[in-house]
Amino acid sequence: MKKAVLFCPSRVWGGIEKNVLLRARFLAETGVQVYVILLKGSFAERFAGIPNVDVVEVKSRGGDFNLSVVTNYVRILKRIRPDVVFAALKKDWWLVSLASTLAGVDRVILYLGISRRVKSPIKYFAIFRLMKSVLMVNSDSLKQEMLKHRLFFHEGNVFRVYNGFDVDAKTPDRTDYRRLFDLPDDAVIVGCAGRFSPQKGFDQLPDVLAALPGNVHIVHAGEGEYEDEIKAGIMAREEASRIHFLGYQKDMASFFSGIDLFLLCSRNEGMANVLNEAMSYGKPVVSTRVPGSEELLAHGRYGILVDIDDVPAMAAGIRSLVNREQSFDPSDLQAWIREEFGMQKMVRETNRLFFETDLG
Repeated sequence: MKKAVLFCPSRVWGGIEKNVLLRARFLAETGVQVYVILLKGSFAERFAGIPNVDVVEVKSRGGDFNLSVVTNYVRILKRIRPDVVFAALKKDWWLVSLASTLAGVDRVILYLGISRRVKSPIKYFAIFRLMKSVLMVNSDSLKQEMLKHRLFFHEGNVFRVYNGFDVDAKTPDRTDYRRLFDLPDDAVIVGCAGRFSPQKGFDQLPDVLAALPGNVHIVHAGEGEYEDEIKAGIMAREEASRIHFLGYQKDMASFFSGIDLFLLCSRNEGMANVLNEAMSYGKPVVSTRVPGSEELLAHGRYGILVDIDDVPAMAAGIRSLVNREQSFDPSDLQAWIREEFGMQKMVRETNRLFFETDLG
C-alpha cells in the first residue's frame, strides 16, 4: 500500500486546511494510507472516522532551527516510511524538507496557495535546489509568478494542480436565511465565506452595503484569529444590521444553496476555494482580480471581476446581478467547474504528482 504523510500543523481552519482534509479523503479512497500531522488539540476530530487516514499529533511546529521538532519529524517519517511527504503551509517548508531529507524520503511536495515574497534566498536555494523539494501551486498565474525566480524554480519543479470540487447532483438542504434572520421576502442574500484576516477584505463589507439598497444583506461563514478585531470595526457601522455572522459552518452545501449570489472581496488569494464552491452550486459571483480568479472566471465569462479594494465596483457588480443587468446560467457555471476544476481531475493530477511524475 502506498503511504503519504500530509503536514498541516495549524491552529487556524481555512481554505488550505480544508484542502488537506479533501486530499486526505480522496487519497485514502484511492487506496493510499494517509497520515496527517496536526498540532495537538487542533482539528483532529475533522479527520476522525475516515478509513485509511490516521492523525499524528505533535506538540509544536517549531522555528526554522528547532532541533527537537526536526528530530521528532525524522522519527515519525522513519517509522511510517512514506512514499511522499506533503507540506501544506509555507512556514513548514524548511523543517519538513530537512526532516524528510534526513529520513530518506525522496519525494517532498510543498504547497503554495497564495503569492508570497521570496524573503530568504539561501533557504529557498537549499529547499528547492539542494534538497530538491518541488512546489505545487493552484493556478497558472501563481506558477508563472514563481517561475520568475529562476535561481530556485524551473518547469521541472513547479507544478500546477487546480483545486477540485464535486458538483453535487442532488439538491442539498437550503438554509432559509430570510426566515432565520427575520428578513422580508424581497431581501437579497449575498454570501461571503472565509477566515477573518485582513487579506480577505471583510472590513470592506459595510462600505459595499452602504452603496446598495436596504434589502441587500450579507451572510458570512467562517472564523479566524482576527475575528474580534474585524467584527468590532464592522459593528461600529450602521450597515452592521445587514451583516449576519454564522461562524464556522460544517455544512457548506446548505450555506451555498441558501444564498442568492456570492462576493469574494479578497486582497490576495491563490485560487479561492469558496469561489469554486459557489460556482459549483450555480451561484453568480463577484470577485476581485486576485491570482486565480481570472482563470476561474475565464476573464469575466463566468462571473464579474473587479479591481482589488474597489468597493464601488463590488457594489456595482452586485447591483447588476440583483437588477438582472448581467446574468449567468447556473448550469453553465456548474459545467465549467465540473469540466475544468472537477474533483476527479484534481485526484488524477495529485496522484500523478505524488506517485508517478518523474521529479528528477
